[in-house]
Amino acid sequence: MSASAIYKIKELVKSYGNKPVLNVKNLTINSGEIVGVVGSNGSGKSTLLRHLAFLESQDSGDLYYKDYHSSQVPLDVKRDISILLPEPYLLKRSVKENLTFGLKVRGEKENLDARVNEALELVGLLPKKFINRFWHELSSGETQRVALAARLILKPKILLLDEPTNSLDISGIPAFTEAILYANRVWGSTIVIASHDLDWLSSIATRKIGLHFGRMMEFSTTNLILGKWEENGDKMVYYFSNKESMSLPKVWGIGEKRGVAINPRMINIIQEKIECFDDYMICLEGIVKEIVHLTKTDEISVKIQVGNQLIEAIEPFITFKNNLLYPSQKTYICFTHDAVKIPR
Repeated sequence: MSASAIYKIKELVKSYGNKPVLNVKNLTINSGEIVGVVGSNGSGKSTLLRHLAFLESQDSGDLYYKDYHSSQVPLDVKRDISILLPEPYLLKRSVKENLTFGLKVRGEKENLDARVNEALELVGLLPKKFINRFWHELSSGETQRVALAARLILKPKILLLDEPTNSLDISGIPAFTEAILYANRVWGSTIVIASHDLDWLSSIATRKIGLHFGRMMEFSTTNLILGKWEENGDKMVYYFSNKESMSLPKVWGIGEKRGVAINPRMINIIQEKIECFDDYMICLEGIVKEIVHLTKTDEISVKIQVGNQLIEAIEPFITFKNNLLYPSQKTYICFTHDAVKIPR
């Protein structure tokens, strides 16, 4: 494993009964990354995180953490890793006792009060107001923040977050976000986040990966095109609308449920319609719906409505400055077959 790689997965397969839930051919996560994992319900996001936390074991294939195979990771090394599940569980104790529990298990007994105060402040909860509250006196959002604080107090090398913003209202998200970024920036924590909140994830992640029916995509599944494809000779055609359609080779074996995904970084946005005489090139007309600055990568995410589908194109900020795009503008997107991927 390379010096910067902290996780390495090869040919990992996991099934529940006869139902396959993960089939990851190759995945490397490097130290210090903030990796976003996206995908629909049942795509395998939670299962992947549970494997990274060593809460589950694979049916076949290999998972390495540092230089350890998943079957041989010592307990003290596993303690590098903290995971926050979608519905966090607190001990039936005070907030302070919940936060110090993990430290005491590890035999850490020094500066407990200072560490508790720091963890609560990181998640935007005033220590003097919350430290002596009991679990049943917290709202769902406060419970989520205390649960994160209970992980942060351990200063984990790996922080795994499964749908972490589900219980938070709009006022809780900024502090929650800053706490995650602090752990990454100050402690060097590697963070993997599974979330449906794509806009929030784009604002925090240094890289996004997609899961679809347990299979890895080379990029985020933002542009996953699912639904009915119609056979037309040696082509399969997807109709975004009566006017706009995409035609791909039948031999690709496109399925209604499997669908295809379009790499957002391989989509070109143009102002004037061009004729596509080559079947290798696809050009579609749409309306700009949303423009977001991805500050982590200094890129611009442009979401364009094409018929029934919202398609995301991502381009460098310097390119965007020359495009003069604005919401509600009619525009055109073009991409080649190289941008289209089928989950395998």
